[in-house]
Amino acid sequence: MLTGWYQAYTELKDFVTGHHEIEVNKDVIAIPEKVRPKFYRLFDAGRTTFIEENFSALLYKSRALSERYTKVEEEVINLLRLDGISMSVGLHRFLRDPKNQLVRGLFDPLFDLLRGKTNVEAFEEEASRSIENSFKELYWLGYEKWVVLSLVKLLESNKSFHVPLRQPTFKEIMKRLPTSEEPVPLPEESNSLSFGHEMMPILIVPDFIVYSAKINRYIAVRSEFKQAIWIAADINQEREWYTFDFITEKNAPVDLESGLLVYIDDSSEDLALIADSTKVLRPDLIVECVEPKDWRGEDELENVKLRHDVFKPKLGTYVVCGGPVPEHMLEKLEADIHLLTVGFDQSKLDPIINVLASHKN
Repeated sequence: MLTGWYQAYTELKDFVTGHHEIEVNKDVIAIPEKVRPKFYRLFDAGRTTFIEENFSALLYKSRALSERYTKVEEEVINLLRLDGISMSVGLHRFLRDPKNQLVRGLFDPLFDLLRGKTNVEAFEEEASRSIENSFKELYWLGYEKWVVLSLVKLLESNKSFHVPLRQPTFKEIMKRLPTSEEPVPLPEESNSLSFGHEMMPILIVPDFIVYSAKINRYIAVRSEFKQAIWIAADINQEREWYTFDFITEKNAPVDLESGLLVYIDDSSEDLALIADSTKVLRPDLIVECVEPKDWRGEDELENVKLRHDVFKPKLGTYVVCGGPVPEHMLEKLEADIHLLTVGFDQSKLDPIINVLASHKN
């Protein structure tokens, strides 16, 4: 007797065969409206059963993150009196309903199987790869957001700010004139936090800035760092900047987009600009979120060390881990790279709060 996902797929296939008005083949997809609801119920059951049958541990881990993230999000919204917290659509869906987001990647593969463009073995391989890749990307982006919001909570933040960048026109993006200079907007109080970033930003500004009642200073956070397309018309000369030419000349190729750049100051205005097309503000702190079992050999640790060497954060780099770290990895950490085994215990983020509280510009 057939069981599991293949049974669900067989029921879908039999439904298509039993309704001659349905055409699903290499050349045509035609599903009449009167049978469409039943077709997609069976289609979705096939996708859902596949992931439940083969990735139960992954789903369990995803649900645990979803529950913790949802809780801290609600706490921060109440703390800062926000209307909401925004991020990419895919990550938002994952943190609300992980299974629903992960099965979305099986839509085309399952249709290809139904249409005879592939076979069951190839479907299972492609579907598994899609789920694993989506999970790896979305889980750690989601965990990073849990860490950020946990820090906002632990800092006892009571005000939030955003830097209102204008959107460049298509013509401006196409020209990308290196001499174009853009004024740096002043931060404004905001009723939302946003992790969304433009594809081609004019300038790089913080995701958000918060005022911490705990340490009585402003904290700015930037994730998914990238290079801007314009030069800033004015910068804070009181702080230290690195040119991208210097970074390129002095350092090996490194992924600059990973990690959280954290800044602290007595003024929100002095935190308005993170980078332009030529230079980046030296961070006070870097927070890296990693999963120890993903540290294949020393590759991931080496990337952390490279980013640390490139940005040279004043207060060091804090590596936040979701689980225990192999002993041989601990031996290779540098003096200013600190490892925190946190999981979902917010109190274990206290060393980051303490070092920010002790910092003076």
